[in-house]
Amino acid sequence: MIAGVGMAAYIALLGILCLVHFPVGRAYGPKNVVPSDVRVSLAGQGVVIGNTNTTLWTGQTYMQFRGIPYAESPSGELRFKPPIPRKSWSAPLQATDYGRICPQLFTYNRLSPDKLRGDLEDCLTLNIFTKKLSGKQPVMFYIHGGSLQVGFASDHKAGYLLEEDVVLVVIQYRLGILGFSGTNTPEMSGNFGLLDTLLALQWVHEHIAAFGGDKSEITVFGESSGAELTGALLISPKTPPAAIKRAIIQSGSIVDKGAVNLEPLAQVERVCRALKCTHCEDIAKMENCLKGASVLDLLKAAETERYGMVIGDYYGALPEHPAKLMDRAEISTPIMTGFTKHDGVIALAILYEDFKATHPNMNAVTVAEFATAIMSWLNDTTGLTNNAMERLLFPAELWHSFDHRRALPAYFDLVNILFFKSPMLGFTNRLFDKASHPPIYFYTFDYAGEKTNYGFDSGNAQYPFNGGVHHTDELIYLFAMKPPLNTKDTEVAKKMVYLWTSFARTGVPQVSGGPVISPMGCVRGPYFHIDETIRTDGDILKEFTATIDDPNKKKFDRPKKSW
Repeated sequence: MIAGVGMAAYIALLGILCLVHFPVGRAYGPKNVVPSDVRVSLAGQGVVIGNTNTTLWTGQTYMQFRGIPYAESPSGELRFKPPIPRKSWSAPLQATDYGRICPQLFTYNRLSPDKLRGDLEDCLTLNIFTKKLSGKQPVMFYIHGGSLQVGFASDHKAGYLLEEDVVLVVIQYRLGILGFSGTNTPEMSGNFGLLDTLLALQWVHEHIAAFGGDKSEITVFGESSGAELTGALLISPKTPPAAIKRAIIQSGSIVDKGAVNLEPLAQVERVCRALKCTHCEDIAKMENCLKGASVLDLLKAAETERYGMVIGDYYGALPEHPAKLMDRAEISTPIMTGFTKHDGVIALAILYEDFKATHPNMNAVTVAEFATAIMSWLNDTTGLTNNAMERLLFPAELWHSFDHRRALPAYFDLVNILFFKSPMLGFTNRLFDKASHPPIYFYTFDYAGEKTNYGFDSGNAQYPFNGGVHHTDELIYLFAMKPPLNTKDTEVAKKMVYLWTSFARTGVPQVSGGPVISPMGCVRGPYFHIDETIRTDGDILKEFTATIDDPNKKKFDRPKKSW
């Protein structure tokens, strides 16, 4: 979730966020699936049948087991309940295609009616990719992003990461009203999506050896809200000790205020009323209302809601605010974390459209008015943070002008700080506040390649600015989302894959021929840049003005587009 976004802007943003996950008519990822069956027997579960595929750069063969259920369907009496481990199956289970996506309205609106039949909630599945079924390979356990409301596993394929000797696991979990709302009672506790990830992690511990994985070498990684869930796993008292060996947290912070749901009970009441149920002021009756609604009716009634982790859920996944849990937790897990250079432009684009809807003549709007509108989503009641950013980013004569083009680099840095860079550094700062902290490796992804997720499938031609190194752009180089990559982009992807997999193997990110990457020694660094080359740097606070300080900052302007 992006913290502080106004409701109209958030709904528009969510509509765009889901598009990056929706493979309409696409054939992204590894090609030439070999139909040969691969059988694996899982103790206490049954036989799963997978098939094989090949990596995209060197054509290595790997096995893939897709759509393996790790939990019973959370439907009927199990809706709004903690996940229950999947019962064993007698006949061999075909794990040769991706499982059903978890309920999400924006994606459902693009599906044909025949895709919306059957048990829509039977979606708690995981995918496993491995090159060998014996040995002890490090395991990379991925949690997808999407504002805790959209996304699915099939968009995260293995054709790049399986160039290295790792086992990749990609999970699905309950989303939106079904996964991240509740009343903090036994009947509708909340944090079901987090409990799902915990059960999936438990399943991997129990069964990954059958796929050649080492349960003692599990790296959990996630992006955006998947990064928030990764952080939640690190601090949750429900996560077993030593369950996670290492963690990679990409563009998402569990201590960001947008990561939590501050009004779950009021949210359930609003959805109850939107379903036109009666006595929605009564907790038991509103719970029964939501439990009895059809999936589609429930999703439509919750369309305008935003989601985060529920504090104090009945089953204790997140008993206190994440900041308090983090202060108390003993975290020894090596962590790699970071952001993209212009992560916040995803918010700037939507906030620009939202603002322009009520201010169609931007020539009559000052830089101060637009920047203040952006900062209002932060809801800093003291004004101190806003004043500091005004002084840092906007000279006085620019602040009072109408020159939005000249202010564009400052707008970029403003949203970068508000929505991603400050929350990410807040996460590391809390670790440094502890008496002892784990090794923390901090990166900024700076590479602007041929492909981008700016605007996602809806395009970006309507904006008077380019997207820079956009939110989720690093995923293009880890998962086969937008192949084929050109030669230069492929070389960057190889560096990315080696950085991520070397960290999963050793706890230290490395790249062939690159510099020695050191962990942070204090809250300001060192850190490293991921670009055509990998380089280290000393003071991460320089990234707060990365766009203003860019000698080529005019490239972000689209002079033919009016403000």
